[in-house]
Amino acid sequence: MDRRLRIRISALLTAVFAVALDQSTKAWALTALRPRPDGHFALPGHLALPGPLDLTFTLNQSNAFGLTPVIGHATRWLLMSANLAVAAALLYVILTRPLKPLMLFGLALIMAGAAGNALDRLFTGAVIDFLDASKLGFTWIFNLADATLDLGIALVLLSALRNERPPIPKQTP
Repeated sequence: MDRRLRIRISALLTAVFAVALDQSTKAWALTALRPRPDGHFALPGHLALPGPLDLTFTLNQSNAFGLTPVIGHATRWLLMSANLAVAAALLYVILTRPLKPLMLFGLALIMAGAAGNALDRLFTGAVIDFLDASKLGFTWIFNLADATLDLGIALVLLSALRNERPPIPKQTP
């Protein structure tokens, strides 16, 4: 198997793993941190942990940092559609463009983060957030999909700063 194909497959498998990990942690947060119908929690809605992170359950109907105004179900479907469009466009780029490994993995992680949050909107109507880094001065509650997006952006920027050029396809006469 061609080296470039192996790297492309590895990047896509990393994205699949990231979505699976994101969704499984959100499923846990939904059952353990969300109030039950009787109003009680399996665990408290906020769980203080030693170290920099706490766990605080919240459903985010907006987007990152609450920048999008919530206008009912329209917000849910618009943001989910945008997430899916981004994921589809990145999948197309990953499959069709000659890219260096760092860029491939960065785009795959951004795609995974967009897909993870889109799945939340589809199945729960909002994004499930539960990672609380307020001890570090970060006031927003986030999830693994958000962290995956951030890591992907960092890899894309690093690739650009390293001035990685994609391989030039060999032309046959």
